Amino acid sequence: MKTVAAPELTSLISPGKVGIRARMPEGHTIHRIARDHSRDFVGQQLTVISPQGRFATGARKLNGRTLESVDAHGKHLCYHWSNGKLLHIHLGLYGKFRGHRTPAPEPRGQVRLRVIGHQKGFDLNGPNACELVTKKNWLAIRTRLGEDPLRADSDSERAWSRISRSR
Repeated sequence: MKTVAAPELTSLISPGKVGIRARMPEGHTIHRIARDHSRDFVGQQLTVISPQGRFATGARKLNGRTLESVDAHGKHLCYHWSNGKLLHIHLGLYGKFRGHRTPAPEPRGQVRLRVIGHQKGFDLNGPNACELVTKKNWLAIRTRLGEDPLRADSDSERAWSRISRSR
């Protein structure tokens, strides 16, 4: 089983202090996941379930549908389905994808979302967001985030203007 975009846990050891620090995957990692999921799942009628149960209602609405595209914007992913539904995922600090071949292994940990294709599948554990959104909601998320310089349709001047103003 291959783990993708798992936050790295780094021990912090300093005099009198021990702890764990998690690192959120950066935008380039999210864009790679979008490319990988596009290559592996777009055009397929997929099995979608929520072994944990927290996304059961959403999974039922996607189960058996065809994935049309996967879109990355910043650290957010959006999966576009044949029934017009949009699945928004934001990994946050602890979310991770685990890729696997079919047949799928037993779920490991609290699997919020399991997607199974013809030859591959993935599990999603611990995301900050895993939700069905409307096109209007997805546009609002993208607008709030601003330009993503990793996207081909990005306005590089606007991106640089915003980045150069931040501290």
